[in-house]
Amino acid sequence: MNAPVDHLVRNGLDTTNQFAAKLKHDPSAINGARDGHVALQTSVGQANQHAGAQRVNLAQASSGATSERAVQTSKDLEKEVQDLLDESAEIERAVAEAAETLHVGEIRNDQVRDQILREIASSMKALAAVNGIQPPESRAAAARQILLQLQTKIGQLTGQAATFTEETLGKLTGLGQRLGGSESTSASSATTSVPQAFNNNGAHVSHGGGGGGDSGGGGGGGYAGKPRLPVAVPPQPGSGVGINLPGGKTVMAPNETAAKAVRAALSQLGVPYVWGGTARGQGLDCSGLTMTSYQDAGLQLPRTAKQQTVGAEVPSIDQLLPGDLVVWSGHVAMVIGDGQMVEAGDPVQISKIRTTNAGQQFIGFYRPTG
Repeated sequence: MNAPVDHLVRNGLDTTNQFAAKLKHDPSAINGARDGHVALQTSVGQANQHAGAQRVNLAQASSGATSERAVQTSKDLEKEVQDLLDESAEIERAVAEAAETLHVGEIRNDQVRDQILREIASSMKALAAVNGIQPPESRAAAARQILLQLQTKIGQLTGQAATFTEETLGKLTGLGQRLGGSESTSASSATTSVPQAFNNNGAHVSHGGGGGGDSGGGGGGGYAGKPRLPVAVPPQPGSGVGINLPGGKTVMAPNETAAKAVRAALSQLGVPYVWGGTARGQGLDCSGLTMTSYQDAGLQLPRTAKQQTVGAEVPSIDQLLPGDLVVWSGHVAMVIGDGQMVEAGDPVQISKIRTTNAGQQFIGFYRPTG
């Protein structure tokens, strides 16, 4: 297997493996716990019936204030036991629902992994066939096109896996909250981390995957905690890289990587919004636009909006530079300079920099290149 394909394989499969680890569970242990819970319910129910019979006997066999107090105490006890039985039944239903949710999540993730393997096998056959193309100088371009298509497809599939995992963990969070859980684990604090290859001075960030949302407020809200990252250091005067904006103005990015990412993002203006989209020129969501644009610049970002709080934090809006990211709980945009940003609305478009987005929580400004 050649190096580019090997890199794509490792990234795609490592990502789905991490999602699988998040969804891993022990079905036999869950079934055992559920069976034990049913046995406990049966035992408590029998005790409740016995207490009820004793209360009736007590009321029939005696009278007076003392007996009335005893009967009332017995009624109160029966009510508490019944409340316990009702709560126990709810827990049993939640355990069964959680087990089914995890099982479905595992199946969907496995299906994505299998599809990635099929795409890789198909691409390898296509690469082998390239050797027969004439003239020989056309082979490199054909091989590159095959690899780009494979890269796009793997990106789409790992994005689907991220969405499946987020949905699964979100359902589990809902179950916990339904059972009385202000203390239950939030979906975002439990969700996946994606392999990262950005410059963040060793600080690894893992946030919940809230998929892309457009400028009209699509995508999920949810947890919006700030990662602990270094503060972005202003570049030295004269060290920036120039970018020509569509309006004709020239702005300075902090480095070549950021400049390439901005140019790549601007090349997608007018591309339709597609939820989970990572197909450049065809359909993109917000994080798909920023991820693939930085990918074209040689820097791998995590897949989803909330995970793209990487590199270094830019402390204020007046310190933003081209290539910086504006991140909400369910949306992300890229600063292009001159007070503007590019984002996957419908279609990809240029907007003024803002910190509000249809009720979503604003997380902050980030410089992926540090």
